[in-house]
Amino acid sequence: MRKLAVSGALALVLAASAAAAKAPAPADTVLRGGTILTVDAKDRVVQAMAIRGGRIVALGSDKAIRAFIGKRTKVIDLAGRTATPGMIDAHAHMLEGGIDEVANLQLGEASSVADFLARVKARVAELPPGAWVTGSGWNESRIAEHRPPSLAELDAVSGGHPVALGNTTGHYTLVNSAVLKLAGVDAKTPDPEGGRFDKDASGALNGVLYDSAQDVLDKLVPPVDAATRAKGLTHVIEGALSEGLTGFKDPRTGRLQWDVYAAAAKQAPLNVHVCTLTFAQTDMTAARAAVDDYRQRKRELAAMKGRNLDVCGVKIFLDGSGAGRTAWVYKPFETDASHANPGTGFPMMGTDVYRQMVDLFTKEGMPIGTHAIGDRAIDTVVDAYADALKKYPKQGLRHSLIHANLPTEHAIDVMADLQKKYDAGYPEAQAEFLWFLGDALAAGWGPERSQKMMPYATYVKRGIVYSDGSDYPVTPYAPRYGLWSSVAREPDGDRFGKAPFGTAEAVDIHTAMKSHTIWAARQLFLEKETGSLEVGKLADVAIWDRNPYAVPTASLKDMRCMMTLFGGKVVFTRK
Repeated sequence: MRKLAVSGALALVLAASAAAAKAPAPADTVLRGGTILTVDAKDRVVQAMAIRGGRIVALGSDKAIRAFIGKRTKVIDLAGRTATPGMIDAHAHMLEGGIDEVANLQLGEASSVADFLARVKARVAELPPGAWVTGSGWNESRIAEHRPPSLAELDAVSGGHPVALGNTTGHYTLVNSAVLKLAGVDAKTPDPEGGRFDKDASGALNGVLYDSAQDVLDKLVPPVDAATRAKGLTHVIEGALSEGLTGFKDPRTGRLQWDVYAAAAKQAPLNVHVCTLTFAQTDMTAARAAVDDYRQRKRELAAMKGRNLDVCGVKIFLDGSGAGRTAWVYKPFETDASHANPGTGFPMMGTDVYRQMVDLFTKEGMPIGTHAIGDRAIDTVVDAYADALKKYPKQGLRHSLIHANLPTEHAIDVMADLQKKYDAGYPEAQAEFLWFLGDALAAGWGPERSQKMMPYATYVKRGIVYSDGSDYPVTPYAPRYGLWSSVAREPDGDRFGKAPFGTAEAVDIHTAMKSHTIWAARQLFLEKETGSLEVGKLADVAIWDRNPYAVPTASLKDMRCMMTLFGGKVVFTRK
């Protein structure tokens, strides 16, 4: 009997030892009791997730993940809510927009010319005599008259102050007569290359400066101070986290902007992944300087590892905007009362210079993002990429087409070929344009071209990977709007009905989610670290009040982010 008792006790000890050996180490954090959309290769859906050391160590059912809960494990009860990968914006001027929000008059909600002018007049009353009135965000799609104030109307409320008010696209600015005088611009001043001093039907200046014509403001408008720049970055990162954003690519960051990011990262790791592009400008001297700047940033980053900041390439502007009718197109834009002779837009530089830039950066092994909206500009870009990569074959540079609003069949063919051969030629689009700039775009493109804008469904059929973003502050950075717009393709206004862009190029929510997570992560060169919820990856997570895979399309834009985790750390909680 004693022998049997000893044998039984030994068996229990061995069983306990085996169980202990198989039991996983406790997790730091466990999410359970909800729906988790992994957006992995199989788009799996699970109930729970375990996190240790900032990374995902297990995914599965509530029962399976229970084994990872220890005495010190923080358990987050999803309570039926849905977790997704943290959202990533592949193209957003976050620092610029954050500074703008804390420093300037915001005109995004101006609903009529009278409302617009009232907001300017109120700002004038707050300022000392002669101070600049700077603002941004006005959007003719949201203004009842579909136009900004006239020069005379703006002058009437300016009170002698110089006034400069940027359109939401960033491609044109409304100024008053005081600014035109300070800039030395009159009706006889020739237009600069890549820009236009706009005029009314009588040939008189109307106060709108398009694209490079805005450069006259650079030496006139007082810059914001360092404290305001730092405040703007803090403000916009906090806002991004509240909308489930855990990463973004900030293009066109000059040395001043880079220094703001670098200073913040040196103090403490950023709570978002930030990837920047240095700006090439429009000539080869500046392009060579951009190569030096890129390399200098890389050297600075070597001392800042783990700070969630990177430089991911160089930005080139090739054309203007669709809403401003300055994008470079084959067929003239549509005319209306505010655009008597819009023409076919224009390139920001000669195509020979552009090709030299692409050759230079490709040879140097630097990723390129080219702003190209019109069909003619997009054709120019894909052909330049193809030629450069043929001369200097390099894998994985992921040259991109920023915006790519109106690609031709030829451009789509070349994109598909570039992605297969070189891991390059990726559209970085903004579905939110269809919503926020909707009526202005539909008015300029006309009905035929509008139907072909942002051909997401065609990309999917052709096996073309694309990423999505906001181009903030052009449109709001909240990714819920981009998810909804990708599926609905509805404009904000109703000037041309609810479907000027049609639905043939719409995608389902699963595809839209990829374009805002794992496909966007690729364009930040972070797809092995984030963008999907998989074992070994960083626990960058957004928790929502609803399941985007299960709600009606119209409900997507009203999603609320309830909590955001970055590297396993809770960085936002909605109160």
